[in-house]
Amino acid sequence: MLAHSIEVIASDLRTPPQLSRALRARRRSLGLSQADVAELAGTSPQWLSGFENGKGSCGTHRVMRLAEVLGLSVALHERPVTDMDRVFAAVTEGAPGPR
Repeated sequence: MLAHSIEVIASDLRTPPQLSRALRARRRSLGLSQADVAELAGTSPQWLSGFENGKGSCGTHRVMRLAEVLGLSVALHERPVTDMDRVFAAVTEGAPGPR
């Protein structure tokens, strides 16, 4: 039994466009704009738009090709929030971390 629930976002991703679509769907399901995500990811909204529309690779093609060669696919799931995530959030917000 898993200690954390895992929400499956997408599974059996075999091509870069499938990965792009899965990430776009996740962004939308979270109610985030491209500008929001681009800022958080340290990229531009134009790059993110291109990536989501299959125009940018940023190494994705190589990663996906390697997975294909190795007989693997990529699956995405929501990562559980950890204590370290909470510490980093507290530090980022300027609040003291857990003691």
